[in-house]
Amino acid sequence: MLAQIFARFGGAGKWNQKFLLELFSNIFSLQGRVNFTNLSRFSKLNECTFRRNFGKFFDWMRFNLILFSLWGQSPQAEVIGVVDCSFISKSGKASFGLDKFWSGVAGKAKRGLEISVFGLIDVASAMAWTLEVSQTPPGLCAAESGNSYSRIDFYVEQMTYCLAHLKAIHYVVADGFYAKTKIFDALSLSGKHLITKLRPDANLRYHFEEEKRKSKKGRKPKYGDKVNFKQLDLSHWKQVGMDEKYPYLQLYEQELYAVQFKRWLKVVLLYNSRTNQFILLASSHTHLCARLLLKYYQLRFQIEFLFRDAKQFAGLVHSQARSQDKLDFHFNMSLAAINLAQVNRKLNPSVHSMNCLVRKAYNHKLITWLFEHLSSEAKFDLNHPAVQKALDFGAVVYA
Repeated sequence: MLAQIFARFGGAGKWNQKFLLELFSNIFSLQGRVNFTNLSRFSKLNECTFRRNFGKFFDWMRFNLILFSLWGQSPQAEVIGVVDCSFISKSGKASFGLDKFWSGVAGKAKRGLEISVFGLIDVASAMAWTLEVSQTPPGLCAAESGNSYSRIDFYVEQMTYCLAHLKAIHYVVADGFYAKTKIFDALSLSGKHLITKLRPDANLRYHFEEEKRKSKKGRKPKYGDKVNFKQLDLSHWKQVGMDEKYPYLQLYEQELYAVQFKRWLKVVLLYNSRTNQFILLASSHTHLCARLLLKYYQLRFQIEFLFRDAKQFAGLVHSQARSQDKLDFHFNMSLAAINLAQVNRKLNPSVHSMNCLVRKAYNHKLITWLFEHLSSEAKFDLNHPAVQKALDFGAVVYA
């Protein structure tokens, strides 16, 4: 896989290729934490070599783009963008980026690091792929308002940079936190549309009804009455039908004016007949099909699986580094490793899960090491049934 990527990469030196090959071959085959010390224990390279190379620049976005074009995208399938943040726990006081960030697991803001990930989702296969990882700088205000540089401005810069290389992408999906005026405006300037979730008490207004106008004089009002979600009248909404997967969910759609964002939005109301509750999904593309809008937003959750796998199997939270460059390399390396693991699983049907991949990788490394050191005459055929059985030790294998 790496050989095919670097054949198209250009500009990557032989040492870069050699180091990444050694790095990626060790991430899933070691036992314990993925940090400088432990990598050196399972590698031919020493700890100083890992520390030194983690401080070098590498174009991870180009690497991931080539990987996605080779194996991630289904033929003729639509691709959408996705963006989300993840909290990284970090002890100490000298690490770059230490600040208070929101932790979804803890349900509160905690001191640590935060990464912002822009990814791609192949709609046909419903799989997410990491494109670019950026660490949120410390000391930025969380609020959108004001003239000071905020975290929202940082997220906007990352999205704008990534979308400049993605001409075929039309939609970017994100959770309700990204429903901000600056993000709507930035994506609109890039010719893209945001799909997100709105607050249940969002300030939305209907189209103005001409028959309610008492006087024909003066300028025609831009919009009509405000949507009262406390006493919601669904007769003003167009019923789309039931959700294909959950029949108790009813879909309604309407084009509404969002006062906060100063724009018309396509709003989909998802009403739960069991709980009598609803959620609001919205898109800046007012002509987008309601069912397609719902489908795209549901695919947003696929990025959470990237975070989960990177933390459990690729050492996303194991970094010993403290400098900005080394932390950036580590975060991008961890999520790029998950991209490679997903390709491995697609090409190798015997690998049914990430846990299975890790088990087989470790067994393969251990058996190779044993035969290299036991005797100079010790040789084995990797494809021999007995060797394959040994490689599957501890992994779930389906008959």
